[in-house]
Order: sequence, then C-alpha cells, then structure tokens
Amino acid sequence: MYKVQEVARIAGVSVRTLHHYDSIDLMKPSNKGSNRYRYYSDEDLKLLQQILFLKELGFSLKKIQEIIKNGYEAEYAMARHIELLEQKKFRIEQLIDNARMTQNEFSSGEPLSNEQRFAAFSIRHTPDRIDLYQKPEIEVSVKGDLENIKDETSMLEASSPQAAKPEKEAEDLEEIDREANRIYSAVAGLMNLPADAPEVQEEMAAYYHLLDRFYECTPNMFRNLANLYANDSRFSRTIDQHGDGLSNYLKDAMHVHANALQHA
Repeated sequence: MYKVQEVARIAGVSVRTLHHYDSIDLMKPSNKGSNRYRYYSDEDLKLLQQILFLKELGFSLKKIQEIIKNGYEAEYAMARHIELLEQKKFRIEQLIDNARMTQNEFSSGEPLSNEQRFAAFSIRHTPDRIDLYQKPEIEVSVKGDLENIKDETSMLEASSPQAAKPEKEAEDLEEIDREANRIYSAVAGLMNLPADAPEVQEEMAAYYHLLDRFYECTPNMFRNLANLYANDSRFSRTIDQHGDGLSNYLKDAMHVHANALQHA
C-alpha cells in the first residue's frame, strides 16, 4: 500500500489532485486508516494511469468519470489510447513541419502557397467521444471487419470526413471478404521480407483498392485502420489466424503504402 505522498511522487501529480479525485469518486483509495490517512494499492495506481492517459487526450474529468463508470475495460481502453495518441502525434508532427516550412520562408524568401500554410491546421483532433471507449459486445470476423469499416474509420479519420459509398450487395461483400482473406494469406507468406518490399507493397495496393470499393479510403484512414488492426484484439485475433504476428506486420506494410500515397 502507498501513502498519498508516495503516489503523488510516483505518478507526478499533486497531493491536492489525488484528494480531488477521491472527493469526486473518480479514484478513491483502497483503504483509509483510523488516522484518516489514505492508502493506495497497485490496482489504484493502474486506474490512475488510465485517468492520466484520458486527461492527456483532452477528456474532461466529467467525461473521464462517465467512461470509467460505463463498462470500462482497461485492455480495450489501452488500444484506444494508442490510436488516439498516434493521431495526436501525427497532427503535432504536421504542425512542426508546417512551422519549419514557415521558418524557411522567413529565411529564404521563398513564399508558401496558402494551401501549404494552412494544411496542417486542417487535420482535426479526434473529438473526446466517450463512445470510443465502449467495447462492442460482439466479436468481429473478417467479413464483419469489412462491414464495419465505415463506423471505425469515421471515428479514426484525422482529416476531412469522406462521403460513404453506396451500400454493397451481399454478393459484393462476399467477394470483398474472399479477396481480403486472399490478401491476408498472401502477405502472411511474405513476412520474411521487409514491409516495403515490392511484393508486399503490391498486395498493399490491392488491399487499399479493396477497402476503397467499400468506403472512400484516404491514406490517413488506411494508416489508422492499420493501427486498429494491430492494437485491437477484435481485429488482430482474426488477422493473426492467417499467420502469427500478421496484424503487426500488416500494420507496418500499410503504413509504408499510406506514406507513399501521401507523398506521391
């Protein structure tokens, strides 16, 4: 058990913050001594880590309370943290690049176009939606994965939203499902190669066009789907049936293809 001062030191927060979390029932200590001292367990510290992740992502304390009280599952939430932090990282990297281009404009006198000047600012923050942390009750198969791409990507898209394509007929979905399985199996057989190998990227091009048939795909959407496949066990379990570690390898290969498209 840890005293409040120890928890504050370990986590880098103030004692006042911990007292406040206790007072609003966000994170209460496991025990309070007869001397009214607060004592925290390792499980309490695990919860505190989750709270700090959510704060870092811009959630208010009120929304954090709602998330934690509404069927919160730490393993599922961690995958969401990673996805949203990667989006935040991407936006910050684009803003840094934009600042450097502007700095170069001052020093070189070479003007930027207005499109270049504001491109990084058009990348939206992911809204602090608590529903992102509500774990679906059903498992997702490869076909279910494809059928739910529209919902998942609309959450993850970091640039302007795209219009959904018309609903697909059942036969079309079956064809997409078969092609997805073919690509997964083909890529599983190429995992001895680097992710940027031409043979692998040929399959990534096929996969990109496959997804684009169902939903208007963008390079950033493709990248975020790659993160989802690797970090969310609903998807990785299905994909890894084609080859151990395929979901992580697929993520790397999809990132390579998305970067190539973005810089084409």
